[in-house]
Amino acid sequence: MITYAVDLGTTNIKVALFDKELRNLAVARSPMAYRRDGPLVEFDPDAVVEAVVALIGECAAHARPERGASAHIAVTGQAESLVLVDDAGRPVAPGISWMDERSVQEALEIADHFDATIAFSRTGEPEAVPTWPATKLRWLSRHQPRVLAASRHVLMIKDYLIFALTGAMVGEETTRGFTYLYDVPGRRYWPEMLDFCGVGAEAMPQLVPAGTDVGPVLDEVAVRLPPAASYVVNAGALDHFCAMIGTGSYQAGAVSASAGTVLSLSMLASDWSFDPSLKVSFHPGIGAQDTVLFTCADSGGVCLDWFQRTATIPYDQLERALPGRAYDEAPIFLPYLTGVNPPDFLPGARGGFLGLQLRHDAVDLAYAVMEGVAHLLRRNLDYLAEHGQGARSIVSSGGGTASGFWNQLKADVCGLDLHTSAEPEAACRGAAALALVAAGVIDSIEDAGRLHQPPSLVFYPRDHAQRTGRYTAFDDTLRRLYGSGATAADRAPQ
Repeated sequence: MITYAVDLGTTNIKVALFDKELRNLAVARSPMAYRRDGPLVEFDPDAVVEAVVALIGECAAHARPERGASAHIAVTGQAESLVLVDDAGRPVAPGISWMDERSVQEALEIADHFDATIAFSRTGEPEAVPTWPATKLRWLSRHQPRVLAASRHVLMIKDYLIFALTGAMVGEETTRGFTYLYDVPGRRYWPEMLDFCGVGAEAMPQLVPAGTDVGPVLDEVAVRLPPAASYVVNAGALDHFCAMIGTGSYQAGAVSASAGTVLSLSMLASDWSFDPSLKVSFHPGIGAQDTVLFTCADSGGVCLDWFQRTATIPYDQLERALPGRAYDEAPIFLPYLTGVNPPDFLPGARGGFLGLQLRHDAVDLAYAVMEGVAHLLRRNLDYLAEHGQGARSIVSSGGGTASGFWNQLKADVCGLDLHTSAEPEAACRGAAALALVAAGVIDSIEDAGRLHQPPSLVFYPRDHAQRTGRYTAFDDTLRRLYGSGATAADRAPQ
């Protein structure tokens, strides 16, 4: 058995080919294309399907799998991007990206109409924002009613790819919590929200659990794919959750932290019940009774990218220059270049260096940026711990893990072991593991840990007395400038 794991990312569409031992045999990618017009960000759903078919062919051409092998196509990727189709499954309008901001007013209307706590308890999302498909549907009902009237099925991008491959209209459960249309505790669509957005329940796809084998590939699609004994499509799961499986962090006590452009945290909840004071989103997990917590700060790796572009320091040069210095008097950096970040959600917060002196150079400032993002990571981990969801370890993935210095710094600041994996396509690996479970090759996602494992590293926290003082300075500055309600930690990381 082989698995083509498809990751429908925001920036790139990727396909990774895995064997039944979860060895990564090949990877191919192409950029996700958008049409931008002011607040509108749209895409061609059929172009996405064509790209996936082409990338599967590229992987097969590179790896040359056996023609007699059975093949699975497991789908992961972004959740919120919207595709509306007619009775025949043809798109009635361009797809609408999650980045599209046409529905700002409609998000406010939803927030005004529904009690905030009730909406949070149903949807799993702390607030209504233009990202959610619900707000775009309400916008369509007002500005493009003919488009909405012509729509018979409301799909997200992953749903549409599965339909194009199999002809089945299904929606995989782990992505539903990113719609603002779904009752997460009830594991069903929320009728009152559907009504408010002008959509009938019959337009919503049938729900299937994560990792479900949806069915065989349509004959007209199969003839365009590389030769195989058969093709079956697996619904996979949300990319963040598949990455947890792929890195072995889908377990209690481990937090999966993205070290990419944004800083996102995913965590399998322990003894969870709804708490309106815990302002992180919650979602149906891989198992029927699982709840996964998710929070995301835009000010992640993008801060270091900004600094490198501004200071024109190549990444490898910076990585060589960072070790060997004492940074106890380095500037403090507030990583608020994009404004609002959890867990404080301070609308007035802005980025800045504090404590600058003439003796500081570009390396000191780069260190401060890295440390500032590490402080933001610790801030979110402390917030989860205060609400009974403490982490025992961090599993980090994404481009930022290429920096061993930064990995060690995060471990030191947070006081937790930090694990990294050499698998560059963790979400694809997780999707492939789900396909192996569905095919009966392994009994559970935990068994994936007994298959081929890419090399990994563990960064153990070092006891630096200065860490607590610098984090306290970070917290105090943020509170005094922007009114943060948080308090500085009064202990060193354990």
